[in-house]
Amino acid sequence: MKHICTILFVLFSGQALLAQYAKSNAELTAHRQMLNGLLQMNGQGDAAMKTTAGVLMQRVVAQSTRDNVLSSLSDSVRVRYTGQRGSAYSYNDMLYPYNYTYSTTPMFNYAGVFTTPQVLADTYVHWTINPFAMPAFGLYESTYATYDTNNNLKTFREIFVDSATNDNRSYVNTFTSANNINSGFWFNLNAGVADSAFKQFFTYNTTGKLVKDSVYELHLGVWRIAARTNYSYDGSGNLTLIDHFANTTDTSFLLPLIQQSKYVNTYDASNRLATVLTSFYNGATLGAYVKDTFGYSGTLTYHNSWKQHQYEPINGTWWPQYFMSKRIAAGKPDTVYHNGWDSIANMWSPISRDIVGYNSYNNPDTLYKYQWNWTSYSTTPDYTTVYYYDTFTYTAPTTQLATIEQSSMRVFPNPATGNITISLSEAANKGVLYLSVMNMNGQILSRQSVHSQPEVTVPVSDLAPGMYWVLVEDKNGGTRYRQQFVKQ
Repeated sequence: MKHICTILFVLFSGQALLAQYAKSNAELTAHRQMLNGLLQMNGQGDAAMKTTAGVLMQRVVAQSTRDNVLSSLSDSVRVRYTGQRGSAYSYNDMLYPYNYTYSTTPMFNYAGVFTTPQVLADTYVHWTINPFAMPAFGLYESTYATYDTNNNLKTFREIFVDSATNDNRSYVNTFTSANNINSGFWFNLNAGVADSAFKQFFTYNTTGKLVKDSVYELHLGVWRIAARTNYSYDGSGNLTLIDHFANTTDTSFLLPLIQQSKYVNTYDASNRLATVLTSFYNGATLGAYVKDTFGYSGTLTYHNSWKQHQYEPINGTWWPQYFMSKRIAAGKPDTVYHNGWDSIANMWSPISRDIVGYNSYNNPDTLYKYQWNWTSYSTTPDYTTVYYYDTFTYTAPTTQLATIEQSSMRVFPNPATGNITISLSEAANKGVLYLSVMNMNGQILSRQSVHSQPEVTVPVSDLAPGMYWVLVEDKNGGTRYRQQFVKQ
């Protein structure tokens, strides 16, 4: 699916000096994902997810991509929703045929971008070409998510089936009353037991801007600091500086953290991201690595051009690397051009172009990718992507009770070993409530009634290690609160 990077590296192979400083394909991909996140912070993507009472809304439910050269399906996605959560299409995120962020790590990453999914689905199933047994096509991964009544991503679980080396991963997040992420816990499952566990905590300033996040790793039974990221802003609230610290070689977690990366961002007069200067630690110093420049058309909030240069430290030269441009029609990009730098001809060389068709909701319904065959674009599309949707009419909630109780109830400690405590707070005065502990298959393991109790302690020492649910219901069976917890 993501064949662009491969072609880029072929184009750059002639640049011997640049190759000495080049990062891996995975690191370049992560860098571009970070940039897409920064663009979406002041772009139009999130606006498409906002719902209005009584208005017919559209959300993506499936996508399929066909390799027309091989006459075979190369990628397919299916998503399902509960309730009235929707999806958003971002004109910024058009580096790959995937223009919907279906499945992303639901945390801040080390580059400092909060990767809120553009698709607020409960289940996501992905089929693709198996990279370990090409060209076999089959199931690759599934994800399962839960949200609170403010659409904050509370829990997220990834299940990979393509390789035994890809363990299942689970995330549990908590949020502040201002709907900012407060803390997160994520881990891999090893034979059903939580392994490779991490905790992340977030600090905000008086205006609600994130200023620091810290990551701790469970090492020999002790939580130790593994990484820290600091954030700075200008007077308009734009994120101008990201400093990330870690120590990738210290297996004891006792040495001071070393700065691994720095992102310096500038903005235009309309507070749109203009440039990003990225520096990486090369084992000795923090050196310049990539410079990204974005251009805009008129008052559009999404970029219509993106140039990327990579720094070659031996001669102190910035080499061209990648150039994207978009043709705008009726306020939307209908054609996206991808170009790489040909160091032999000393010019930009086409890689591919995407032609996008939209429906009446301004969502894409088709995307045709034409590869450059060294002299011209292919006459017929090499890849065809089709998007499928359903519609629903959004109805505003009739009560804010669930929102109040979701934000005031909590389960701690999480993860737990002996007991868990459920803080009922404001819900304690709502009459008789029923508290249940369930396994991930929905089987009720314990159940009790509570009345006017601000906190309830439940023993969990007899539970096998793994994930469980706490469910709080009223006497009529209505769910007031649910939260996952981890039994270690």
